[in-house]
Amino acid sequence: MSATSTTIHPNSLWSRLRHSITRNGEPRPLRLGRLIADLTDGIDQHSPSGHNGVEISTASSGTGGSTVFLVHATGFCKEVWAPVLDGVATELFSWVSMDLRGHGASAAAEFPYDWDFVGRDIYHVLDGLKYDVGVGHSCGAAALIRCEVQHPGSFSRLILIEPIVFPPPFQVLDGPMTAAALKRRSLFESRQDAFDRFSSGPFAAWSSQALDGYLDGGFTTTDDGFELRCPPEVEADYYRQGSNHDTWILAESLELPVTLVVGEHSNTHNGTYLEALLERFAHVDLHVVAGAGHLVPMEKPDAIAALIDASISELPSAP
Repeated sequence: MSATSTTIHPNSLWSRLRHSITRNGEPRPLRLGRLIADLTDGIDQHSPSGHNGVEISTASSGTGGSTVFLVHATGFCKEVWAPVLDGVATELFSWVSMDLRGHGASAAAEFPYDWDFVGRDIYHVLDGLKYDVGVGHSCGAAALIRCEVQHPGSFSRLILIEPIVFPPPFQVLDGPMTAAALKRRSLFESRQDAFDRFSSGPFAAWSSQALDGYLDGGFTTTDDGFELRCPPEVEADYYRQGSNHDTWILAESLELPVTLVVGEHSNTHNGTYLEALLERFAHVDLHVVAGAGHLVPMEKPDAIAALIDASISELPSAP
């Protein structure tokens, strides 16, 4: 891995400090070891090579102990996990999160953005290490399944949040999400302009820390303004490929424990589809997050943090 420079927006640094001291304005236990690590050593940024040599951006930090690996959903970035990680109560744990290819600080790749390649990117980033808990959202959850099936033992447990894993036929589809992505506004006058748009619009239900993370990692300042790092064409191709992978079949080969997480108000993971999806896993628990839609980690980060704590506590050698 080759280390790269780390740039942390002042608001985000204060956000991490503030959220370490309070939760929803109320005092909470101060995890001094993790706070000191964040403020002194910062978060390590690396750019290992993924599948076909594509540069994948990762962030990591922690205090030792159990290990957690996180993969975000299409259109977002690794920094959106900030409030989830902050909410983990386990004192000794370390984490790594990665940007999908074509997202955040990861390099763009040649089309198509095949989801199998994302699973292979994860395996390259793991670099032969086994992680205790893999946490994936949407596309990231599907990619974790693929990685674990193709390389058994990469993880001890998986937390799969609204995984995009559909039954056959497996095919490229231009659906509503593809059309919406191609219309995505990708340029704003400033960070504040983008914040005002998202905080009162499509991401109004997000935690403020998740939105800060999205703006920090998912955008960059250019001569033209505040620009989305994942081009609309890339996001659209991810959606095109969302039904063009056989993860539905692979899922039944998973031998490790799985926690399947869905939002109470999910518009995808419900009804007979959810029942069928549960049957794909040999060892699965279902957790429905009250008040959440598809974007559970950003809307209800404490719920995901609690599930990480629970998963760590169930490990054979939990600290």
